[in-house]
Amino acid sequence: MESSTAGARCRNCDTHVTQQFARVFGDNGDIVHGCPACTTYREMQSGGHLPGSESD
Repeated sequence: MESSTAGARCRNCDTHVTQQFARVFGDNGDIVHGCPACTTYREMQSGGHLPGSESD
């Protein structure tokens, strides 16, 4: 899990995201693989931004 002192960051573009965002849009470990800076909300809602997803 990400360090609480550094805050949560997007693994794709390294943009800071809130812990609440990580809980909602992150994977089961609250790791964010796509954020509004680098991913569309449609992809985030469908899980298309997560590793291993087949949404293309």
